[in-house]
Amino acid sequence: MLQPTNRLTLIGAMRPPAGFRIESAMAVTFTIDLRALLAAPAAFALTGPDGVVADGEQLEPVELLHALRSHAGKITVFNQAGFTAVPPSRRVFAFLEGAVVPVDAPHGGIVHPKVWVLRYEACDDGPAGEARQQRLRVLVASRNLTFDASWDAVLRLDESPGPGGARLEPIGELFEGLLDAAVGDVAEAHRERVQSLAAVLQTATFALPEGVDDLRVHVLGLDSRPTPPKGSPLPGNAERSLVISPFVSDGFFNTVHPHPITELVSLEAWLDSLKPAALANVGTTYTFDDHSPIELATPDDRSSPLDPARPLAGLHAKVFAFETGDRARLFMGSANATYSAFHSSVEILVELTGPTATLGIDRLCDGDEDEPGLREWFISYRPPDGEPIPLNDTSTLDRARVVIARLQFEGHVEASGSNWAVTYRSSAPLPSLDGMDVHCWPLSSAGNRREVAGGSPLEERFETSLEAMSGFLAFELADEDGLLTEFVVPVPLRGVPEHRERFLLRSLIGNAERFFRYLLALLDEDPGQRDLLDAVERASADASNDGTGAVALPVLEKLLRTMRRDPAKLAGLHPLVSDLAADDALPAGFAELWNAIFDVAIAGAAQGDTAQAPAGAPTR
Repeated sequence: MLQPTNRLTLIGAMRPPAGFRIESAMAVTFTIDLRALLAAPAAFALTGPDGVVADGEQLEPVELLHALRSHAGKITVFNQAGFTAVPPSRRVFAFLEGAVVPVDAPHGGIVHPKVWVLRYEACDDGPAGEARQQRLRVLVASRNLTFDASWDAVLRLDESPGPGGARLEPIGELFEGLLDAAVGDVAEAHRERVQSLAAVLQTATFALPEGVDDLRVHVLGLDSRPTPPKGSPLPGNAERSLVISPFVSDGFFNTVHPHPITELVSLEAWLDSLKPAALANVGTTYTFDDHSPIELATPDDRSSPLDPARPLAGLHAKVFAFETGDRARLFMGSANATYSAFHSSVEILVELTGPTATLGIDRLCDGDEDEPGLREWFISYRPPDGEPIPLNDTSTLDRARVVIARLQFEGHVEASGSNWAVTYRSSAPLPSLDGMDVHCWPLSSAGNRREVAGGSPLEERFETSLEAMSGFLAFELADEDGLLTEFVVPVPLRGVPEHRERFLLRSLIGNAERFFRYLLALLDEDPGQRDLLDAVERASADASNDGTGAVALPVLEKLLRTMRRDPAKLAGLHPLVSDLAADDALPAGFAELWNAIFDVAIAGAAQGDTAQAPAGAPTR
């Protein structure tokens, strides 16, 4: 289980194995927080314990910027159209443009899986004439790409060649199906990446988790017609069963799985919405209470019921467990115990089979001497007196948000005086929304909000600068009662100057003094005493805007001291400095100084046999 206090467990599972680096990745999620997506490239490259940029931080960490620049172009992320939350305006999100591909379920539901497929390659060159060694990793989770403080489940599967391993071909087929479910044109680079990874999944084998004898993958909702409820992979003849699902519906219990369930765990509001007949086959029903602060799950009262920024807290894992004799079958993934999950939405469930001693319900829920088990948080449920309590239905705002997000948008860039302008256009009219106000703005320029009318295609021109240009367009919908919803749509930009990314990188790094202060933090003799973000905050605390670019004496002293005492540290920073030099993002004269010191450090280390430059480290 992923505990609420550890928000980076999923991100940490993406980090490459020792001696490997990321080659490519594809993912699918329901909702996206772009700040969480920033952490994925960081996981691929950073050695610090955190890669997330804190709100209000004015200077982006140099290593994070380098990781984004190097790795964002290796990622394809599919998500349900209309469920990308609006983050604080940050120019750094420009590096994620093109990484997000909005999709829509073919049978009217939602695209709900949370899956990552990662391919790593060895840092060292292989034998002459052979390609670098590669490894696959697959993550199947219930957690979205957000920072929700919720209880979730994640399954990590690492490639292990040889007989007896698990086969994951359906996951490749899932991603190939998502290419056809995209709401707009999919860039050729994404198609090639998905097809390449799907192809290797056809033959790769993965190590089975400990205690698991067999593993199967079930993908729902991508067939040519809606998945029939009778096609549920869940067994109906188990001697004992447990369903953990935050969201439930009558249709699951009377149509999808009209069989006895020994124990059911869900959220109280959703249980309250069930008719008594739905629970007739359930032995014991529980709610889940981990004593999370109530405010975690209480957003701005003005946000719509399904606004993508609404935080989740408490139970969010989806687990279906069954026992017969001494054998257990455990299903985990994205599907809730609802009719729509098994009928119209795109979902994934991974089925694990093994002995009850390792996969059984008691093993799953009970604790031990060291840690309490999940059952500690199960609270006996008491249904409401009288009629079921209906849930807050999907609002007109939420439906309108998805309609707009399904449109295809483009941004056309052109010079405008000494700066630039972007005209955002939609291929079809915006919906006419009576009683609603609609505003849009480029994500990096929240101050440029403007009202737009429905009934005709969007065509809005925004004056901007090169570093503030954005391939994300934010929308806000508000009704007459003050209820509102916000979301982001990715917009391909046409006519972008080739030097935009280099210019953006230089502007985010800041002036020479800021760079040198950050470098001092990286060269600190005791970096273990503070994490990456603390180092950046200390490094930039006193930064001014009038740096001259001259190499300050403390920087030179620190470089020379590191050259003598710890040349391996310089070797570790050399790829970062080399890439920044190639992007013309370093202060004047620093690249020459760095190369001179680096050459001496590595030569001295080799002669003294006290340190080795990492194999494959970039050279000048």
